[in-house]
Amino acid sequence: MEIKLRFLRLFSPLLIILFITACDDDSESSETSQSPPITVAEAEARDLSDRFSISSEVVAYTRSYVASRVSGLIEEVHFEEGDEVHRGDVMARLDVRQQQIQLRRARAELEEARDINERNEVLFEREAIARAELLSSRRALEQSESEVDRLELEIEYGTVTSPIQGTVTARLVEPGNSVSENEQLFTVADLDLLVIRPGLSEMNLAGLEVGQNVEVQLDVYPDRTFNGSIRRIFPGVDAATRLFTVEVELVQEDDKPTVRPGYLARVRFVADERSGVLTVPSEAVAERDGEYYLFKLSDDETRLEMVSVEVGIRRDGFAEIRSGIEEGDKVAAANLEALEDGSEVRVVGTFRRHGFRN
Repeated sequence: MEIKLRFLRLFSPLLIILFITACDDDSESSETSQSPPITVAEAEARDLSDRFSISSEVVAYTRSYVASRVSGLIEEVHFEEGDEVHRGDVMARLDVRQQQIQLRRARAELEEARDINERNEVLFEREAIARAELLSSRRALEQSESEVDRLELEIEYGTVTSPIQGTVTARLVEPGNSVSENEQLFTVADLDLLVIRPGLSEMNLAGLEVGQNVEVQLDVYPDRTFNGSIRRIFPGVDAATRLFTVEVELVQEDDKPTVRPGYLARVRFVADERSGVLTVPSEAVAERDGEYYLFKLSDDETRLEMVSVEVGIRRDGFAEIRSGIEEGDKVAAANLEALEDGSEVRVVGTFRRHGFRN
């Protein structure tokens, strides 16, 4: 019994201290458990540019459809696909022997008509013939001149020449073919200037301007990116599609593969350039009385400071912050309605656009 009393006298102060300490720990734990849990997001520089892609076909800016201006039989063809031609080069000839025979006859008839008309002019001055006979010979002369002109032009048209300098991209005729007037024989294109002409809605058109750079990807070269620039924006809307045509010039670079008309291209436009802007998730922005705020986390991550900020654009789930915080600052990203300036908090996770990370 005496031993028990001695034990109590010796250890009772220690037991009291342990009891008090345990009570303090329980109190602190209770206070911590009452601090609201929050997820935080870090203010980061991000690209919030308005980007979109439109597909269209690569075409030559200058392209000519070479057609026969007369009907007849093709006698010679001098060029094929891939050949370079200069303006005025003879590309094909038609058989014009029949017209040449007719021309010789017409010229002989023209000489005869001139002689008759000259004689009638003299006779009319001498009042040897009536005026009607003179007028008749004049009409005959005019008709003969017109016939000669027609046949000479027809023979000239029998020689088909290139109207531009470029590359033959299509040959649609062979020697011996019979062709009709205005039938297409070749396509010639200037491959030095290639363009893409996608159609854009009026919403996409806003923010674009002539001279603006774009990126171009071609299906034939999926791993390569080509440079381009907006050459012109057509002023009128296409009545059928209700779209505006934007002409993009494709920059031909020596270190890039050859691009040909007909390739399918995807043009990446930037309608509103906003690269490298400071952002936070849109959920982190609180609005009170027409002002915008963020709840900035203290360095020891236990307390919040309510910071007034200037908010710019909102896009893709993020808000641009123009002033009020710096890159790397951490802000509350959820449960904002329960927070106040100076609130003690517990960080339980990190906000990500597609969820939270513990």
